[in-house]
Amino acid sequence: MKRYRAAGLLLWVLLIASGCSGPGQREESVGQGETDVKRDEKDIGEAGNMDAFAALYPNGEDGSLVSGKEFRKLADALAANVPGRLTEITYTYRGQKISMEVLAGNREVRRPSGKGAGQPEGQTESEPLEAVTGQNEYYDYLLYLPPGYDPEDSAVKWPVIYFFHGIGEKGDDLSKLMAYGVPRYIVNGGRPEAIVIAPQCPEDSHWADTDVEEGKLKLFIEENMEKYRIDPDRVYATGLSMGGRCTWKQALAMPDTFAAIAVVCGRTNSYDFSGILDLPVWMFHGAQDDTVAFSNVNRIVEEAYSQGYEYFKVTVYPYLSHDTWTTVYAREDLYEWLLSQNRADRGAAETVENGEE
Repeated sequence: MKRYRAAGLLLWVLLIASGCSGPGQREESVGQGETDVKRDEKDIGEAGNMDAFAALYPNGEDGSLVSGKEFRKLADALAANVPGRLTEITYTYRGQKISMEVLAGNREVRRPSGKGAGQPEGQTESEPLEAVTGQNEYYDYLLYLPPGYDPEDSAVKWPVIYFFHGIGEKGDDLSKLMAYGVPRYIVNGGRPEAIVIAPQCPEDSHWADTDVEEGKLKLFIEENMEKYRIDPDRVYATGLSMGGRCTWKQALAMPDTFAAIAVVCGRTNSYDFSGILDLPVWMFHGAQDDTVAFSNVNRIVEEAYSQGYEYFKVTVYPYLSHDTWTTVYAREDLYEWLLSQNRADRGAAETVENGEE
């Protein structure tokens, strides 16, 4: 299994099991249509390192995780005997098989690949993104074309990543989109081997609270398939907060379009995943999120697990709140994972993670 390096002390532990759960009693409390999972406080108070690790493992019956509050307590307990603190936990679900990776210390933030690489003719290093305005009836958007992209070469098709911004970037000023997410990664020197398209939601609208944008985005995405040299088997979507909700909503509305999606601190309006059970998903969330409560993610996990979702990942940051996007979109492995997925492989039992067999 591929292991990522860190600039501090690393603690990597991997458990793979089928129908395995940690110790302790569980009870569910339901409020406002969301499920929060709680454990007996005795399990946390008296847990040693191994007990804390086992307590972090998902419930074998429903796949659910502990609550956001418990993540911090258990992370403190698990890292009590090592310098630093536990910084992230990644769960991988493949049907009923679950694996867990724990990182203590600081993840090494690699310099974005392609920094200083040659740019398309007429484009400078400081201008990797183009603001496209007034060219369609749907959205203005930021556009990134990777080095080597040739609009005249119909034989070469490129993957495309759609990025959906958060609520603070609505309006008619595309420069606001450069401050976060995939556009920020590109501004900082990242050069993904993919087209990137980041549309801007109108000020008086919302990516997820209205159905208007869902229909417009569908037409926008279809139009871009004709406008750019896009590989239809390598179309990806990702978004943060409101844009995370948009990512879920668009994937559910266009079940046969995407090769994979990544959702950052976002929830979903619908928990019927029957149309996308073979769509690879990577979710990122801060356990201390006070804007989109972690219980939303736990609900997604339980529903996906019970519905037989084939492959999804969840990375939890025990000490982060809503702003996980600064950390997530600086991770090169996010882009590597996205671009390793292919729509033609959806539903195939042999689908593997990037760098793993």
